Amino acid sequence: MLKHGSYVAVLLTAATALAAIAPATTMPAAPVETGDVDRLRVMTPADFQARTSVSDDALDRFATLTTTNGFVEHRSFGGHTPDDVFLRAFVEKATGRVSYQVYVTIRYRAYSWAQWDSANYETPGGPQAAHVNRIARLRTVCRRGWVCPRSETIGFAVAPSVFRQQAERYMPGLLTPWQFKVSARAGSARILMLSTAEIAGMLMAVDTYRAGHHLPQS
Repeated sequence: MLKHGSYVAVLLTAATALAAIAPATTMPAAPVETGDVDRLRVMTPADFQARTSVSDDALDRFATLTTTNGFVEHRSFGGHTPDDVFLRAFVEKATGRVSYQVYVTIRYRAYSWAQWDSANYETPGGPQAAHVNRIARLRTVCRRGWVCPRSETIGFAVAPSVFRQQAERYMPGLLTPWQFKVSARAGSARILMLSTAEIAGMLMAVDTYRAGHHLPQS
């Protein structure tokens, strides 16, 4: 079980019929086990809504909702802990306005930091560039000059309209992914994904929170 208990990217060739070929410098995340793909395929927006967590107290200006517990992979692949991907929503309690963030932890082994600092995500009109916020980075203690396990955590905002469009793509029993690509200054890139069921579940959770707190809906 992952530290964050979150849903990880699935190798698209194993989960969907997409046939796009990535450039040689692109490295898809390691695929999850077949059983995990099957579990993810049957998860519904209601499942993700029920597992969305809320952080809120009287002194917070924003309520934070996350899907970190939405999908938990049972095991790592090939002995390597896979990347972490989930959603966060920030609801301004005075107005009901909401912003969304894709939260990504990328794990790799290298002599130095890769510096993951750019992202593009799919939209009906083509790829859209996103501003990347660096959130955290961690290196396992190892000998000087050795290749060390590292992780970098980043986040990028996505417009609510994009997520509403993706949520409409959800089809019961099918894995309909929303794809995005993160790139590093060192030259590496990874194509990751979120399930449209997870996106729809987050939107439902946000609407429920706003309705329960008598905030405007949009």
